Parts: sequence; C-alpha cells; structure tokens
Amino acid sequence: MATLVALGLGLLAFVTSLKLMRAEDVGARLVATARTAGATMAAPDLGDAEKEAAMRAAAGRLFLGFFRIGGIGLAALGLSGLIVWAGAALGLYTMAEALALASDGVFLLASGAIATALWVALPKAGRGRRPEGERAARPDDIPYGRADRALHRLAFAGPGLQKALAQVETDRYADRIDLATARRPVFVTSLARAGTTILLEVLARQGEFAAATYRHMPFALAPLMWSELTRGFRKPADAVERAHGDGLTVGFDSPEAFEEMAWLAFWKDQYARDHIRPWPQEAANPAFERFFELYRAKVVATRPGAERYLAKNNASIARLGYLQRICPDATLLIPVRDPMAHVRSLMRQHARFGRLHAQEPFGRRYMEGIGHFEFGQALRPILFDGAPPAGDEAAHPDFWLRYWADVHEGVLATAGAGAVFLDHDALSADPRRHLPVLARALGLQDRAALAATAPRFRAPRPAAPPEDADRALLARVREVHAALIARCLIRAPAPVVPLRRPRARAEA
Repeated sequence: MATLVALGLGLLAFVTSLKLMRAEDVGARLVATARTAGATMAAPDLGDAEKEAAMRAAAGRLFLGFFRIGGIGLAALGLSGLIVWAGAALGLYTMAEALALASDGVFLLASGAIATALWVALPKAGRGRRPEGERAARPDDIPYGRADRALHRLAFAGPGLQKALAQVETDRYADRIDLATARRPVFVTSLARAGTTILLEVLARQGEFAAATYRHMPFALAPLMWSELTRGFRKPADAVERAHGDGLTVGFDSPEAFEEMAWLAFWKDQYARDHIRPWPQEAANPAFERFFELYRAKVVATRPGAERYLAKNNASIARLGYLQRICPDATLLIPVRDPMAHVRSLMRQHARFGRLHAQEPFGRRYMEGIGHFEFGQALRPILFDGAPPAGDEAAHPDFWLRYWADVHEGVLATAGAGAVFLDHDALSADPRRHLPVLARALGLQDRAALAATAPRFRAPRPAAPPEDADRALLARVREVHAALIARCLIRAPAPVVPLRRPRARAEA
C-alpha cells in the first residue's frame, strides 16, 4: 500500500511540475516554430536569402526549445523519483518493490489515465490572482476551451503559417476571388470607444457589405479556406455579451476587427514593444498591397451577394494617408465622440482589461494576436507625437486626455478627401435624421435598410470633465474637438437663438 501511495504522489508531482514549468506552452511553441519554418520554405513570395535567414532563426529557436523541454522533463522526473526514493529510504518499501509495481501493465494503464485527468483538471500556471472583491473572469470573457486556445496559439505563433495558407488559398479558390469586389471599401476607424463597433454592426447588416467575422478565426488571413475546412464543425451563432461589458453582444457570425492581423504580418517594424509608429503616406510595401487587395476580395467572397469590403480597425487612424493612397476609392469613416465621455470610457475599459489579463493571460495573448493594443496589459499607444508614455500613467485621466488630443490632431493632419467624419453623439441622439445622410455619403444601394437600424442607437449621456485633470490639457482637448466637429458631415444642428423684438416706445 505504501508503495502505491508513493508512486501516486510521484505521479502528482510529475504532472504538477510540468504545469508549473509551462511545458504545454514550450511544446506549443516548438510545434508552431516547426510548422512556420515549413510554411516559410514553401512560400513562393520569399527569396532564397529570406528563407535561409528564417530557417537559421527557426533552427536556433528549435534547439533552445528542445533543450528547455528536455530540462523540464528531467526536472519533473527527478522530483517524482525523489519522492519514491524518500519512501524507500524511510524503510516503507524497497526500490525493487517500487520498480516492480511501476512497470506492471495494469499500473501503467491506470497511471496514464490518471495523469491525463490530472493534466486537464489542474489549472494552467501563470494565472494572476484577482484583487479582493473582483469577480473571476467568466467563460463569456474569453469563450475558448483548451483545444481552441491551443489552435489560437499556433495561429498567433508567427505570420509565416498564415501567409503560406493565404497563398495556398489564393491558388485553390482563384475562381471565387473577384478583385473588383476589393474596390470602394469602407474602413471604419477612430480611437477605440468612439462608436466604431456600432457602425460596423449596422453597416454589416447591409447586403452589399462583407466583413471579417469570428467564423474566420484564428486563421483570419485565409478566410475562404478556413471557412471551408471548419464547415462541418461550426458552433451555434449564439450571441453573448462581449468582454468589454458594454451591453454589446457577439456571436460566431458577428463582424469583428480582425484586419489588423494582415498589417501585423507585413509591417513588423511599425510595432514597437510599448507603442505603434504611424505609417507615412509615402510608405511602400508592394507585397502587402497585393496581399491586402486579395484579402479584401476573399472576405467579400465569403458572403454570398456581397460586393464591397467593410472593416473596423481602430489602428487605421495611424495610416490614413497611406490607406487613401493605396485605396483611392475607399471611404474612411471616422466617428468623433464627446472627449469627456470618451476618456471616461477609455479609462474604464483599460482598468477592466487590466484585471482580465491578470486573471486570464490568454486574454492578453488573444488581443495581441489580433492586433488589439488599446487596453490593459496589451496597451501600445499610437505614437503621433512625443516620447512613448509610461504605461503606469494610464490610471490618470491626463494620460488619456493627452492621448485623445495627440491622436485627433494626427487624424486632422492626415485625413484626406476620402475621410468622412461624423459626430457620434449627434448620430446616436437622432439616428433617423442622420442615417440617410450617412447612406448617401457611402453610396449605399438600399438607403432605407440603413435607416431601419435606428433603434440600435442610444442617446448619449453627458459627462463632466475629470476633476483632477490638467486645466490647460482640457482646453486643448476642447479646441481639438471643435476642429473635428467642424469637419463632420453629420453633426448636431446649431442651436436656434430666438430673435428679440424691439421694445415699443412709450407714448409721450
């Protein structure tokens, strides 16, 4: 009996050690590196020099990975063996008895089943402790199981695999890809929390548009192929409240901002560790521009009857001039929100995602994998002006007020004739009046269908300036906001000032 107990404790120690040393992550990275290397070698758009450099880097990562996974295995086996040896040293049994039981066929089958159950049951190492009084992350916040997470880690491991799959997709589905549908795209962009999501949702309901959806994840750069491969495994499109906690719901058929994955795959140098660099208007990347045109047409091909590409991408405020140059027929739809309400919303979401990322590290990995660097531990501000701000300053409203002003000054300076500014507060307060104006600006075929989405909008609530905000900064923000509203196609009507009648002269 003592021998069985000791071997059981050793098994528990072995599995727990592998969890604590993150053997699963190391193994997943090894597999991802090997697959990415293979995809890189097969990529027809890469030269021999690029392939050789990529393979050298992959070989180094594989060597270190194998060394690390071997060390983790030896350490786990050592701890397990130490427990068994300790029992023999205490005279509870002999090592010969322990070895005989450990090599028994029945014991091997049973211990394998138990080890598998332990592996699934034990939590993954690295989860942060939540602050006292905070709720744990719900399944709705990060609605992915273990298999889904492993698949996402593989997809996010490097751009090589995604780009290689996209090339295979281009060859295989050439008859379904119509480059004409890549023309006249609509890019919805603004600083996060400006009302981009509601615009994406109501526009995606129009039959002429197609946008990326959760069905395309995690291999979002090969939407046709991945949709085809997963057709038999599709989950129901039940909608749940998204992780922002703002009342908006998402399901597998909901449109979402996945376009940034294409930019991440081709513009690595624009993404620094703690900020994002804006794109110059004259930037050039022919490989990306060919890929991006094909990608837009592929997304349109996933929705029968669609003719135009639609995307929401908050990071596109960093590349307005470049986007207008490579897509001269595009419409850049830029909502503008009252800065005081906007900053309060940004601060609330940053704090919310900071807690979520501490409780569930996969949440941060997911956001970084799809290029969402707006909040929490994934925050990377777009650096329009000045030095990168310190991340620990983001708890103070001045950080977000300054960021709001920097971003929108950059937008005003780089938005060209293809940009359509709209006052999100005016649209939300009176959507029946303003939606037909938006429909005309976008050249929609069925303008009445867009007007019918008016019930989706809610009148905004007024917000007071933060009490501890810098006064000069508040004045700067108000000045920038006034300049933005002056450019808005949709804005609140000017207040009507009643004329005063002159007083009648008193009779003599």
